[in-house]
This record gives sequence, C-alpha cells and structure tokens, in this order.
Amino acid sequence: MAHDQETKAKLKAASVSILANSSLIVVKLAVALFTGSIAILAEALHSLFDLLASVFAYAGIRQASKPADEEHHYGHEKFENLSSLVQTLLIVLTAFFVIYESITRILDPHHTVQNVPVAAGIMLLTLVVDIGVARYLHRISGETGSAALEADAYHFSTDLWSAVAVLIGLGFVMLGFPVFDSVAAIIVAILMLFVSYTLGRKSLLVMLDISPPPDVVADMRAAIHETRDVENFHQLRVRQSGSKLFADVHLRVKGGLSVREGHALSHEVKRNLMARHPRLKDVTIHIEPANADDLRFGREKRRKKRDVLRR
Repeated sequence: MAHDQETKAKLKAASVSILANSSLIVVKLAVALFTGSIAILAEALHSLFDLLASVFAYAGIRQASKPADEEHHYGHEKFENLSSLVQTLLIVLTAFFVIYESITRILDPHHTVQNVPVAAGIMLLTLVVDIGVARYLHRISGETGSAALEADAYHFSTDLWSAVAVLIGLGFVMLGFPVFDSVAAIIVAILMLFVSYTLGRKSLLVMLDISPPPDVVADMRAAIHETRDVENFHQLRVRQSGSKLFADVHLRVKGGLSVREGHALSHEVKRNLMARHPRLKDVTIHIEPANADDLRFGREKRRKKRDVLRR
C-alpha cells in the first residue's frame, strides 16, 4: 500500500471510529439516564473516553504522516505510539471511576434499575455496532501497521465484551438481583484495565526502540545473505517506530571492491530489504573489508546456492 493511500485509509478508519463513538455516547447516556443503570453509565463513560482516544488516534496518524524535518530527522512515526499511550491512560482513568461508582452503588441497597428490557435492547444494538467497527479497525490496523488504530480497535473489542457483561448483569436484574448491575460494571472496568496494560506495554516498548519479531529479523538476515558480493555481515539492528521499521547493518565485502562498487552494493541490499519488508522506512549500511573467515563463509554460501540450483 503506497504511503499516501495508507495514510488516507488510516485517517478514514479513525474518522469512522469518531463517528461510531459519538453515536454510541448519545445512545448509552440517554439509556443510562432513563434506566438508572450504573453499568450502562459505565459503558457511556467508556465510549466518551473512546471518543477522546479516537480523536487522539486521528491526530497521531496525521502527525505521524508528516515527513522528516529539521527537528525530527527520523520522521514522526512515534506520534502514533504516543497517541496509543494517551489512549491507554484514558482507559485506566475511566476504569477506576467506574469501579468507584459501582462500589458506591453496591453499598447502597436502595438503588434499582428501571426499564430493563429497553436497556437490554439498546445494549444488543450497540453490540452489533461494536462488532462491525472492531473488525474494520483491526483489518485496517493489520494492513497498515498502525499502533493508534490498533489501540482504537481494542477499545471497540473491549466495548464488545463489556456489553456482553452488561447484558448478563441486566438479565440478573430482571430476575430480581439489582446488585449484578454494579457487578457487571466492575467486570467492564477490569476488562478495560486488562486492555490498557496490553496496549500500554506494547506502545511503551516501541517508544524504547524494541526490535520487531524474530522472524522479521531472520528474514532480513536471509535477504542480506542472498545478495551477491556480500561475503558476510554483522551488527544488523532493527527497531520499530510507529508503523515503520528502521535498520542498520555492517556489510563485509572483498577488499578490492571500489568505492563505486561498494556504493552500488549497499543500494542493492537496501532495495532487496525494502522490497521484502514494506514497513522498512530506511536502512543505514556500513561497508567494511572482509577477513579470511568472511571470505570462506562467502565461498561456502555460494557453493550451497549452486548445489540448490543444480537440484
């Protein structure tokens, strides 16, 4: 997916998320006030913070799409991870508020929930919306590698499971156990805290320059080894930045290679790597002369390749 098309797809997905959350807030808040359900109020607050998170996701994606400048030589990709961390903080704050309100309701035995069938019907409707938007955001985040959209997708996934918890709680309320409305709200909050930990840890690790999964690095190693005239290499380092990857590597080549030939070889390695890994934004390559062990390794590598071709 080309950069401009990818950015447009991400911004479109973030806009859909904003619209969906805005609609859910209005519906859930109206039902919460109509029924007096703390669980649905928790859901409304959850959607309110989801809306703020979606706005942060949209802003993060726009900022991350900007090219490198004098202040950000490596680009702005990490703004997506910063957006994801802000979303995580919002989820945590919402969860603790919901737990506090739920415990307060449990300690108040006079609290009741009104118009439970209406509340259950609305929650079923929001469940359908959550499923559709969550699947859409997960698909786009998977295609684009967007951390901000991934966080947004998990928000909707949490809404989905929390809506199920609320429906179960309302079912117990209809059977004469109103305390389960507050219990369902606490379950919603616990789910929110679990998701916030998962997303927060992932975004923080990227901010700390974590490497991509081992299979990605292994494939890069294979791509470098397959390049003709590369006798060996070392110090391959890869880090994540938003939805992009940056890499640097030291190539060991024959000492007689000219500067022009070494330059051409480095560009060949870079093209091969970026062709196999579209998320790779840039590769820094250092050329150095091969020693005797490197030359033996290179000859053995080429011999094995010829044997495979003969078969």
